Amino acid sequence: MTRSRTPSTTQHGAGLVSNGGGSALSPENSFHDPETAAGEHQPLLGSPPPEDNWVPPRHFIWIEIAIMSNVFLYGFDGTITAATYAVISSEFDATNTASWLTTSYLVTSTAFQPLYGRVSDIFGRRICFFISTITFAVGCLGCGLANDIVLLNCMRALTGFGGGGLMTMATIVNSDMIPFRKRGMYQALQNGMFGFGAVCGASFGGSIADNIGWRWCFLLQVPVSIIALILGWIVVKNQQNDLVGRSSFGETWKRVDFSGALLLVVAISTQLIGLSLGGNELPWDSPWVIGSLVGSFILLGLFLLVEAKTSAIPIIPLRLLRGKLPMTIQLANVCAGLSAYAYLFMLPLFFQVVLMDSATTAGGRLAIPSLATPIGGLIAGVVMSRWGKLITLVRIGAVLMAIGNALVTSLKFMDANWKYYVYIFPANLGQGIIYPGILFTSLATFEHADHAVSASTVYLIRSLGTVWGVSITSAIVQTTLSVRLPDALSDVPDKWTVIDAIRHSVEALRKLPPDIQLKARMVYYEGLRYSFAASTAFTVVSICAALFANGHGLRKTSS
Repeated sequence: MTRSRTPSTTQHGAGLVSNGGGSALSPENSFHDPETAAGEHQPLLGSPPPEDNWVPPRHFIWIEIAIMSNVFLYGFDGTITAATYAVISSEFDATNTASWLTTSYLVTSTAFQPLYGRVSDIFGRRICFFISTITFAVGCLGCGLANDIVLLNCMRALTGFGGGGLMTMATIVNSDMIPFRKRGMYQALQNGMFGFGAVCGASFGGSIADNIGWRWCFLLQVPVSIIALILGWIVVKNQQNDLVGRSSFGETWKRVDFSGALLLVVAISTQLIGLSLGGNELPWDSPWVIGSLVGSFILLGLFLLVEAKTSAIPIIPLRLLRGKLPMTIQLANVCAGLSAYAYLFMLPLFFQVVLMDSATTAGGRLAIPSLATPIGGLIAGVVMSRWGKLITLVRIGAVLMAIGNALVTSLKFMDANWKYYVYIFPANLGQGIIYPGILFTSLATFEHADHAVSASTVYLIRSLGTVWGVSITSAIVQTTLSVRLPDALSDVPDKWTVIDAIRHSVEALRKLPPDIQLKARMVYYEGLRYSFAASTAFTVVSICAALFANGHGLRKTSS
């Protein structure tokens, strides 16, 4: 099936041209070019929802409850792990590998996230909604029952396989139901629900871990997943296109780009494993680390070649990444994701090691930046609905993230108490603004039929940044400890045993004599400052990319 170069007003409602943020991309600025991928057969989603006189479809409220339950879990799981990973890893004497609690989730979440958009185009929204919800619930159940760190990390990986689709499928389902110009406020609602989940995870994660045990942080998510699954089974329907329900299963199966999917999953997984091992479990010059990183780039090159040549429906059409606007926006996207997750991952460690907070207190502090995220999302939703200004939102969000990261970097070892509350707010406020700004800039760049795969591509690139952020900052902290602790504790008898205990368990740090504990905390503080400085540098790159982005010709998100 082929498509015309120029967006069709009849089919896509995107034929008008604007010279400054108008209704659609003009033909000469359109990035839609099916001939750039040999033999590409793009599934058409039919007409998008009508812009005028739109009436919510049947069971709209129940559909929103089902997908928003998953969005809540997506936010909840992220911060509850950040608030408790030090406690969990200390129980298994594995603080030096604590990043794997997050990384194992992000590896599978990132690797499989782009598949949800394209696979749901081909096989329908229902099956992808069920797969993501069920695997997430089973993974959480496994985490709650795990009796060793290896099994726990494996269950986190399974949770990530499902988690990669929770937010993605919510965005895609809303794209099917809601007209583009009316979607801003619903995206704000989605961001608000994500932020509410993040606040709950941050606020209650530490208390749950301290009072009834960290396992309940995962087990309590299972009932919510079951509710979402039951509601989804009843009300979530497949979109209408030329594949779902019209071709036989065998014919549809042949049009799936399995070679590209396999290459992408293996390439991303190999790269992220190498980044996680480097500077932590193995030195950066280890053959295993170098081999995995080099191998991942070779596999990514093969993936791009397959996507350019395949006669099947490509997982990621390369035209979505061509042009100045897509390239600059995705550069801002990956740097924002890197900075946001590095910041989130290091903050609780800062609270528990430098300030000696309990898990409950550290979680309470995390509630402040977590609350800033939905506020930023609400601001972005209002601006998009009333004025558009997508590129402006991206720029403002990037600037706020840079300011917030710089403020946290400037915190002293012993500083005014109010700073620990005020300085951690701007970065997440910026995150709440930049994320929907980037997503809707990408959606406004392409036609309605590309929205599913475009959204999953945005989430893929952002997720790559989040894993890079965790890996880089974890490597910075662990390398600082490895290099600086031997000198700082040079007069301590049996210092290597003490150093090993410090790297493996935050609780071991609390049990040290005050003088030794203070020296170790100072080294931790130094490593954390370096990690926050690196995070700040990436937000500056995001600002530069946003400044070079040109939003002329984008479809309007305002009525």
